[in-house]
Amino acid sequence: MIVIPVTGIIAEEAAPAVTDIEARRQSVVDLESHIAQREQRLAEWGKDIVELNARIEKRVDELVNLLAGLRDSQDSRRRVTQIKKEAIEGLEKGIERYRSKRKEIREMVRTGSDEALGDLGKIDEHIIKRIDQIAELTKSIPAHEDVEKYESDGGSYWNGYYDGGRVSEEWKQNRRDSSASDKQRKDTAEALEKAIKRLEERRRSLKSQLAEGGLTESAKTLYVAELGQIDAYEAHLQSLQGDVIAGGGSAGGRAIGLEQAQDIENMIKDARTDLREDAARLFRSYDQFVRGRHYLEGLKENLAARKAWLLENDTKKTGTP
Repeated sequence: MIVIPVTGIIAEEAAPAVTDIEARRQSVVDLESHIAQREQRLAEWGKDIVELNARIEKRVDELVNLLAGLRDSQDSRRRVTQIKKEAIEGLEKGIERYRSKRKEIREMVRTGSDEALGDLGKIDEHIIKRIDQIAELTKSIPAHEDVEKYESDGGSYWNGYYDGGRVSEEWKQNRRDSSASDKQRKDTAEALEKAIKRLEERRRSLKSQLAEGGLTESAKTLYVAELGQIDAYEAHLQSLQGDVIAGGGSAGGRAIGLEQAQDIENMIKDARTDLREDAARLFRSYDQFVRGRHYLEGLKENLAARKAWLLENDTKKTGTP
């Protein structure tokens, strides 16, 4: 006759061994220490992101304010206006980078990453600020002014009519300025119109999705939040569009010569390179932060599970015999 030992057959129902309980208690302590370490590291990454972002925004503000305060002279002709145009193109590319990152973050929120909802709002703020800066540069390009076309060169009368003299250089410069201003205002106004239409399309899409139902709580929270922002964004863009079309803003500024314009152009080129590198580093740092945040959430869930197990099985704490 073969005797089968019964020890261990119902091991899952037996009380955990004391040594196992002690190990579980220690694992909670160790995991809490690990979590504290990761929280500190995450805070450091977050601080780095905030500081880098602040430096980027400060630099962009400085460049926009500098350019907005300058205008062409007869010597520089259209050089300053061209620099402003290139700066506007750089700001537009920056907006596209933010929009691309926004799509990534929006999908994270839609699929359950609720903590990223605040990040989405920050991205929107950056996009709106870049649009403001584009409008500011556009308005700073001098519009048409009433300037005498001719200047006296000691002209003469012929058959009773006065020969008004030569065309003034001031009139020629004003014509160049107004031509460039009209084109840039048109381009910026059209870009704003497209942005407004995108908001209107998003509003219709969000309302349709909410009406259909069957959404997860994360998706519903996201869509409701976005709907609440769209009206404010649209009103702001419409206001900017009106200012741009009307040619409002400070179109004066300090006239500079060709040599100074070339120096500023070189400075802007270097600054744009620096800003592209900083923006790329900012997005990499944010991606690292998101991964770290997700990892930390997993650790906290693990800790909660371990504590729940101990609460149920630790006889010292529960008083169960």
